[in-house]
This record gives sequence, structure tokens and C-alpha cells, in this order.
Amino acid sequence: MEIPVMLEPLPDGGFRARSGDPLDLTAHGDSPDSALRNLRDLIETRMASGTLLTTIEVLNFRMGRHPGAGIYRDEPLFDQWRAAIDAYRQEIEDDPEIP
Repeated sequence: MEIPVMLEPLPDGGFRARSGDPLDLTAHGDSPDSALRNLRDLIETRMASGTLLTTIEVLNFRMGRHPGAGIYRDEPLFDQWRAAIDAYRQEIEDDPEIP
């Protein structure tokens, strides 16, 4: 499992490694490696106590399929309209007079 970690130098020396939500843990160390190692130890301790990290899938209705999508499927008049648009676009594209 990989999680994002922010690693930053401290003004007084040393480094801080922080994980974001849902763990929200912070560890310090003399070097970047020791700060990361200390953070890993904190995470492993929390996981050993029974904490589980998992993911769930949530449907995104706001950006999902539009309720009106497909209403013109198998509609002959719509198909004719689309064909006319395609023909016009091709005519414009083939016309050397139009920039």
C-alpha cells in the first residue's frame, strides 16, 4: 500500500514526515530517511491495533450519464439530421475558398 507523505525540513534542523487524512500522523527525524522510518513505525503500530485502511466506490451522479442521454436512439428524423450536419461539415472542409 502506498500513501502520500509530505516530507519537509524543519527550521531548527531535522525533518518532519506527515501523512494526511485519514491517518493524520506526524513523525520527526534527523534525516529524511529517519523521519520516514519513524512515520512508517507509527502507521504500523496503528495498523497492528486493528485499524484498517480500505477504499469504497461512490457513484458520481453529478458527472455521470445525463438522464436524457440516448433519447434519440433509433429515431429516423434524428439520424437524418445528423447525416445532414456531417455532410455540411464535409462540404465546408472540402471547400478551398473557406479558410
